[in-house]
Amino acid sequence: MALRKFFQADIHEALVIEQQVHVAPWSLETFKTCFESGYLGWALEMDGRVAGFVIVSLRAEECHILNLCVARTHQHQGWGRKLLEEALGHATQKGAAIVYLEVRRTNSAAIALYRKMKFLEVGERKDYYPTPAGQEDALIFAKSLVKS
Repeated sequence: MALRKFFQADIHEALVIEQQVHVAPWSLETFKTCFESGYLGWALEMDGRVAGFVIVSLRAEECHILNLCVARTHQHQGWGRKLLEEALGHATQKGAAIVYLEVRRTNSAAIALYRKMKFLEVGERKDYYPTPAGQEDALIFAKSLVKS
């Protein structure tokens, strides 16, 4: 498995992973908007195919993890952590002081990962995520990147 920059050419493979993994996957337009907005991303590549990715917004001293997704066949192997570590390392190098992310309240695997990586729950957003039955709350997590 190789970790590399996420390219616009990776979008179609990322869409397939999104549709397999997420209840409300990102659309092609959402991915295109990320590139147009200058957001950054990294991909996990296995046998020439994208197996996971992370997309971040990095502005001034703040980083926001917008999407972190690993194909089902590669989950629970530490790849989500590797992608997150790559994003955090880059944000730190670029001078970000804090990183934020939202996660579905029911996504216990992701929540466990964020807590292991010393993210702290700092709030919630009511009815943030769409679901087939309506809406679901998001938990907001943050992590300081400033060395104390």
